[in-house]
Amino acid sequence: MSDVVFGFGALPRDLVANIAADEIGLEFGVHGEFRLRCAIQPIFRHEYGRLTPVAADAKVVPYREGQPVAIGEFLAEMSDEERAIVGRVWAVLPLANTHNMGLKGIALLFRQEINGDAPDLDDLGFMVQRLKGEGFEASQLICEIGGDEQLACALRALGMRVALGHHGSAEHDGDAVKRVLPDIVRLDRASFERFCADAATGRLLRPVVSELKTLGADVLVEGIDNESRLEIALGAGVDLLQGDLLEPAKLVGSVFAEGPRETSQYRRGECVVVPLFG
Repeated sequence: MSDVVFGFGALPRDLVANIAADEIGLEFGVHGEFRLRCAIQPIFRHEYGRLTPVAADAKVVPYREGQPVAIGEFLAEMSDEERAIVGRVWAVLPLANTHNMGLKGIALLFRQEINGDAPDLDDLGFMVQRLKGEGFEASQLICEIGGDEQLACALRALGMRVALGHHGSAEHDGDAVKRVLPDIVRLDRASFERFCADAATGRLLRPVVSELKTLGADVLVEGIDNESRLEIALGAGVDLLQGDLLEPAKLVGSVFAEGPRETSQYRRGECVVVPLFG
C-alpha cells in the first residue's frame, strides 16, 4: 500500500500489514477472512429547539463474506497475541478514515472497545501529528475511556478531549467522573433504555443529567430511536443526542445531511420541552 493511498505516510510495519485501502481510498482492517470497516453516526447538540451536528461517533464493525458479525464471534477466532495487534488497528482505523468522513468543523468520537485495553499512545500520537498536517486539530478528537485518570491525562497531553463511557446501568459512577473530569459522559443504549422503562423511571434521568453538568461534563445519550426517547432526553436537559431517529449509522464514505435541523420535525406531539440549561 502506498503512502498516497493511505494519506498519512508510513505506519509502523505491523499495522501496515493489517490495514489496506479500497479503490476509492477507504481504509479498512484485514484479519484473516474478516474485514474491519468504520461506521459513523452523527451526534447532535440540542439548543433552543434546534439540533446541530457537532461530532461523529466512529465505530469499527467486523465483516465476514460481506456481512457484519458480532464482536464476540470475531474475538472468538483469535489468540491473545492476535488481539493485541488487532486492538491497535481497531483504535487507529477511525483516525485513519478521518479524511473520508466529511468532518467539516466537527469532532470525531472514537473508542477502543475490542478487548478493554488502553489505546496505544504511540499510535495515537502518530495519528495526531498526521491529522494536524491535514488541518484536523487534536482538540477535534474525543477518545472515550473508562475511569483511568492517568490515561485521561495522557490523552489531554496529546491535545485530545476525553469522554467517559457509561455502560448498561442506570447508576453512574460519580467518583469516576470526579477523577477523570471528562468533557463528555456518554450513556450508552443499554443505560438509556433503563430510564425509558416507564414514565416514573424516565423522570430519574433529569437529576442524573443535572449532577453530571454540575461536574462540568456534557451529557451524550445514545439510542434516540423513537419520539418517546427523544422526549425523555430533551425533558432531562441532555446536551448531545445520537440515534437512528435523528440519523442512522452508515459506513464511512456515505453521505449525511449537513447543517442544523429543527427538533420539531421529529416530534408529532404537542408538548414543548424548555431547555434546562442556557
